[in-house]
Amino acid sequence: MIEKQSAPPHQYQKKASRFKTFIVCSITASLVLTGGLFLLNRDDSQRTDMSTVLNQLRSGKVSTAKLIEAERRIEITTMDKKHFHSYWSEVGDQGSELADELQKAELPDGYTVEVPKR
Repeated sequence: MIEKQSAPPHQYQKKASRFKTFIVCSITASLVLTGGLFLLNRDDSQRTDMSTVLNQLRSGKVSTAKLIEAERRIEITTMDKKHFHSYWSEVGDQGSELADELQKAELPDGYTVEVPKR
């Protein structure tokens, strides 16, 4: 005679299926979030030397600028939407020369200065 084997309970199959779905959704969500963070945090500006930044300012090709004093860094955006950044040294007078050039340039979108809180 042939004996019938009992099938696993229907409820056990539902739980296993739900668990697999949960795992797949969790992994997919974490991959999407991680990918999004990498895309949002990218720095698309090119590093250049200070003389190039000053030449861009003097020639009127800069749309906006941002000075970050704590990092001794300037970020500029040109009229054609290209982004550049440069650093000035503590030695010499580059910081004050840069500030003078920014005031003379009268940028269309202006400039900002970030000063660290003390």
